Amino acid sequence: MKKTVHLLSGLALAAALAGCTSSSPDPGAAADTEPGQASEEINENTSIDPLATEVAQEPVEEDIEFLEELGVNDRGNVDIEAEETALFEVPESDTVFAEFIAQNVTTDFQCTADDALEPINGQFVALDFQVNADEELPESGFPYFYLTVHEFRAWDADGERIADPVGNAETCIGEDERVPSPIDPGDNASGLVILDVPEGPGSASFSMGGYQGSYGWEWSW
Repeated sequence: MKKTVHLLSGLALAAALAGCTSSSPDPGAAADTEPGQASEEINENTSIDPLATEVAQEPVEEDIEFLEELGVNDRGNVDIEAEETALFEVPESDTVFAEFIAQNVTTDFQCTADDALEPINGQFVALDFQVNADEELPESGFPYFYLTVHEFRAWDADGERIADPVGNAETCIGEDERVPSPIDPGDNASGLVILDVPEGPGSASFSMGGYQGSYGWEWSW
């Protein structure tokens, strides 16, 4: 099953659903453009800012309808099941810029690196990804596709935000087991993303460029 998800500003999302007409910049948004982040371009004829720094204009009816159709959760993400394909697009475009799927989500993951450290939060969770970055990816404002633990946020069983889901995750596996990043347009790749999270149920979301002002795709375990 494929689920189409557009990259929208979390601020645009909140403004659209609340009927607001303006918003202040998100203090958590990145100030500078780095590899893997979107270029400083705002989609025309839409209230959406791909950098997630501000609402470019009053939310338009098309945006509000689109957000309602997506059915984002309380954290502003679209819930995705394991083995479900997500499509990266942007508003007012039928172009698919990337496809990615978490083929497996493994809790209490046992590290393979000889020098792995113990998780600081309780357990390691591994998401086994397959990614296809389409040749049109740069048209989205992102020159490459980055999929690392640093683009993830996570929550525990009570829905509380985990302060540091990176923790010791990067010591858990070798480079050859990770999702190679960046992934060039036209290339595909597969590998693991490891999270350092509390024991028990939880969830984690991936956002393009790691923007806290943007919503993304969320997996639960």
